[in-house]
Amino acid sequence: MIITAVEPIMLCYKPEAAPRDGLANIPTRDVFLVKVHTDEGITGIGEGFALSSLKSTAVLVEETLAPLIIGKDPMMIEELWNLMYQQTFRYGRRGILIAGLSAIDIALWDILGKKTGLPVYKLLGGANPSLIPYASAGYYMEGKTVEDLAHEALSYRQMGFGVMKMKIGGASMAEDQERIHAVREAAGDDFRLAVDANNAYDFNDALKMARFCEKEDLFFFEEPLSPEFMEDSKRLADAVDVPIAGYETQLTRYGMRDFITNNAVDIVQVDAIWSGGLTECRKTAILASTWNKTIIPHFSAGIVSLIANIHLGMGVHNCKYMEYTLDKNPLRDELGMEPLKMENGVVKVSDKPGLGIELNEDTLRKYKITL
Repeated sequence: MIITAVEPIMLCYKPEAAPRDGLANIPTRDVFLVKVHTDEGITGIGEGFALSSLKSTAVLVEETLAPLIIGKDPMMIEELWNLMYQQTFRYGRRGILIAGLSAIDIALWDILGKKTGLPVYKLLGGANPSLIPYASAGYYMEGKTVEDLAHEALSYRQMGFGVMKMKIGGASMAEDQERIHAVREAAGDDFRLAVDANNAYDFNDALKMARFCEKEDLFFFEEPLSPEFMEDSKRLADAVDVPIAGYETQLTRYGMRDFITNNAVDIVQVDAIWSGGLTECRKTAILASTWNKTIIPHFSAGIVSLIANIHLGMGVHNCKYMEYTLDKNPLRDELGMEPLKMENGVVKVSDKPGLGIELNEDTLRKYKITL
């Protein structure tokens, strides 16, 4: 079997009311897919992170990555990952290059699963029968009140979620603390709550907020600081009891190595579409397990990303939870022919070969954009 073509697909959904996190507005949900075609008629599907960078990611894949792998054996996933990474080393290693590599890597695992007749999570190791999703929501929005946020949290509990993560860092510390307390009051003490600052704080403000999170007995405090400052993250993790989680914005195992080995994070967050694909995220998870740390896969994009990250979590032993964003997003809810559903408080992928995804062509056409 050889790779005959790499086909980029760009999708964009624009919500009527754009959510905002601790860092910035999110005016669109951009989903970058690739289809990797082979001479045996087996096609793999992958996704790469491309928020506000769809066209540049597509051009990079077509001009730089695709020529490296066309004509190669798609089953040689490790060889192809290293080929793409090393040949682009001078200008890659982070950003859209790793996003494009991630998309191709996920598609190669999809091909391997389809060729062998096995689901990807079993090819990765088959460690967990399911994962516990947490409701990732609580965004800032124009006109949204603290009372609205409290009602939102209660609705997730009523949907069957036992954990929620909400955004902080985009308002004053006093307002965010009021928002956190309101959610705790509304949802109850047995409903676990985490917060995500999206790198919004400096060390001193992160420490103040972490102290408050301790008092509220929060599940974890995600990305309190910029990942550029590993030493500050270590200082923070050493100083407080609330677990520090991160950093999906610190890419590949090389980026996460010092955070893990220096105990600068308690929970390791990776994303197959950001961090180097399934190949690289599995290695990061193994590295984390060596320091007795759990991983929680990140998710904020389309259905291929969601399914790929669940395969990742089900494939490694040090994973229990999975992020599940709940903002309005048809590229998550309508792009797959069989939408993923939480049942009995857990999510899992099917045992269909590969990723087990069949894309809805009507949804593809509706949201597709071109160069």
